[in-house]
Amino acid sequence: MITAMETKEEGKPKTGPIIDYLAQVLAFFMVLYHFWYIASLPWEPAQHAILHLGFASSLLFLVNLQEKIRAYSLVLLFLSLFSNLYFFINYEGILANPSYPPTMALVCGGIAIFLVFLLTVRAFGWVFPILTGISIIYMGLGQFLPVSVETPPIDLERLITLLSADVTSPWGVYGSLLGLSANYLFLFIFFGTLLEAFGGLRFIMSFGSLAASKFKSGAAALSVFTSALLGSLTGSTVANITITGSFTIPMSGKSGYRPEEAAAIETAASSGGQILPPVMGATAFVMAGYTGIPYLTIAKVSFLPALIYFGIVLLFVEITARKLRILPLPKQEINVRKLLIDAPIFLLPLLLVLVLLMQGRSLMFTIFWASLSAVSTGLLLGKIGGEKFDWPEIKQRLFNGIISGCQIAVVLGLIGIIVGTIEVTGLGIKIGEIMGRFFQDSLFLLLLMTALTGMILGVGVPTPAAYIICATILSPAMIKLGVPVLQAHLFPLYYAVFAHLTPPVAIGLMVACKMAGANYWKASWPAIKVATPSFLFPFFFIYAPGTLLQGESVFSIIYQVFAVCLIFIAFTIILNSFWVVALSKVQTGVFTVSLIVLFSYIFLFPYNVLILAGSILVGAGIFLNLKKASKLVMDWNRKGGS
Repeated sequence: MITAMETKEEGKPKTGPIIDYLAQVLAFFMVLYHFWYIASLPWEPAQHAILHLGFASSLLFLVNLQEKIRAYSLVLLFLSLFSNLYFFINYEGILANPSYPPTMALVCGGIAIFLVFLLTVRAFGWVFPILTGISIIYMGLGQFLPVSVETPPIDLERLITLLSADVTSPWGVYGSLLGLSANYLFLFIFFGTLLEAFGGLRFIMSFGSLAASKFKSGAAALSVFTSALLGSLTGSTVANITITGSFTIPMSGKSGYRPEEAAAIETAASSGGQILPPVMGATAFVMAGYTGIPYLTIAKVSFLPALIYFGIVLLFVEITARKLRILPLPKQEINVRKLLIDAPIFLLPLLLVLVLLMQGRSLMFTIFWASLSAVSTGLLLGKIGGEKFDWPEIKQRLFNGIISGCQIAVVLGLIGIIVGTIEVTGLGIKIGEIMGRFFQDSLFLLLLMTALTGMILGVGVPTPAAYIICATILSPAMIKLGVPVLQAHLFPLYYAVFAHLTPPVAIGLMVACKMAGANYWKASWPAIKVATPSFLFPFFFIYAPGTLLQGESVFSIIYQVFAVCLIFIAFTIILNSFWVVALSKVQTGVFTVSLIVLFSYIFLFPYNVLILAGSILVGAGIFLNLKKASKLVMDWNRKGGS
């Protein structure tokens, strides 16, 4: 199911103004509360997380009431308010003896588990609720399983205590993952929405149009540039597709791309936005909080892979444009003055984020001031530029962003239950030992398993949730086999991000196909072709750390990056079977041999002579193709062409 933020085109609520007004008032107070908490820090972070979930779940139940008022929805709204207020008011009492909370705390804990389960089903479907149910059953009945995976006996009271009633616990519904949402993710999502609503989107579209006018691929290039910039802010592939695809997909169709190709290009470009610094998608914030690795470190090492990814996607659409004989976009008059006025609206808040983080400020402090700067800069420069603000549209955009943040909160509360069962039962250690015995010293097979798991878990759910499960279960096994912590967590993060474009259930591609009027299955292969770098890059993080600007020397980094770029260029040419003209069998063979040589350098034999051989082969393939194109032109002219 697509989030409210991702379906702004669906329009206003259906039940009249009262419920609509209450929902918007509650959303306003939720944001106001979060900013007030940052400024004053009046109570413990765990109490803040409780109120955060109370706001989020209550607001989501109000949104459900907007569709149709039902008695049970009102009951659920009341239970949400009651259980979270109980935990907030009685926090000190539970803190005094967390292992044995009062009976009412157990009741409210059971209610909390039920509510996050139900809200996750409504927002994202059954994938994680089913996993949660399995984990709870395992925790309760694992004592009857074989020795290698058995668990200690546990009764229902103790189970509820560990998973929700003990609100001081680092895991469970109210654990550290909900704290990530309360302290970072909700504010980050709202910041991205503010930046978009108060003029950042205007700059993205204008800059994208200016950049795309320089490329033959036209509308497809526009999709790449706009999706890269916007995707970094929204943290959501589908939200990105919904916003930018509404104009890039029709433009691509008019330019000559098939609907399936237009949908595939938009999906691949939108997915990549979450790996683009300086403000990456929300998953990078989760990784920073989960691993303790500074966010700036994650952004720094992700910068080059993101540039290479979008460079290869742009190369792909350029080759496709030549192959389909696509006409470039007609030259448009760009209002340079307007572009220069809008640029600071987008750039200044991002620059402020970087400056504050480099000064060692907390993420909460940083996002707070960045949000204020986004509003003030947008209002001031919008007025200077003569911009007329569409306040109903801005209000709706902000509301949709808040709802999206609320949905992330409830799913992280649910994932906290899964993480809790893994921690309490020691399942993570057991799986690590089983993986170690099964794969022995085969790191490559373990990486394949992690990649597959990340893509399966990423089906139709937020990427932070998919990443957390993968990182909890499989990253420790990778670390045990010698993979550094940074790479061990970046690896599943990338596969969680790009799961939205891989069938059988690619939610991002589904939305793009719906907008393009394309056949989903026919668009699946083009989407995979466009996004080939996304499936190879995580392996390069491990075997060619130079892609993360890490290595024994500057030269080793340069060699590895050069080899990786050559691999992607050759791969892209082979996938299209085209460069300037269609490849011959000999040219295809040359590029294929170059891939074998370059992969041997990355994975088997790190000898620089292989890079030289690979680059010669790629160059030879391009030369032969250019020679073939020249011959075709000469033959055409000889036959009377002009």
